[in-house]
Amino acid sequence: MSFSKSFIAIFFLLAVFTYFQKYPLKYGIKAGWNYSNVNAVDEDGESSGYLSDVIDEAYAGFVLEKQISKTSYLQAAPTVSYTESVTFVELPIYYKYNFYRKFSFIIGPKLNYIPDEQYNNFYYFRRRFGISGDIGLNYRVSNHFILEGSFSKGFTKQFDQLILTYYQAKRDVYRVGIIYFF
Repeated sequence: MSFSKSFIAIFFLLAVFTYFQKYPLKYGIKAGWNYSNVNAVDEDGESSGYLSDVIDEAYAGFVLEKQISKTSYLQAAPTVSYTESVTFVELPIYYKYNFYRKFSFIIGPKLNYIPDEQYNNFYYFRRRFGISGDIGLNYRVSNHFILEGSFSKGFTKQFDQLILTYYQAKRDVYRVGIIYFF
């Protein structure tokens, strides 16, 4: 299935859930910190890469959440993430399950896109589009605030770092942040 057909199918499913359910559609904003582990290889084929500092990476975005049953939700969260001088525009689609009082489990695929210039800061972008898988936990503080923590496993070799000489980099990301629903 091509990318455009996949996008149309996802859009159609979201439209169906938006208009044909008795539950409301919630929307909000999200922001927080990334902690990245960029897995790559060096010029000899040995393991290489990058491990971020605690405070130099961040993310922010929007959240659309549609309740589909008493304890289940679908969530889309277009996000911009900054990792080691590379910007990622992300579109995760999560299944969210409220498993115990204020705790929820999230899981789903994520599309990643690199909008940066090709030779920005000595990077070579092998693939602008990539795929990741996300898993995480949410804690509902109130009706408006949710604390989130997640892990994202990168499946696509997206870029090379030509100065530090690591290649075929895939990005794994740990995140901690907050969601605010209006």
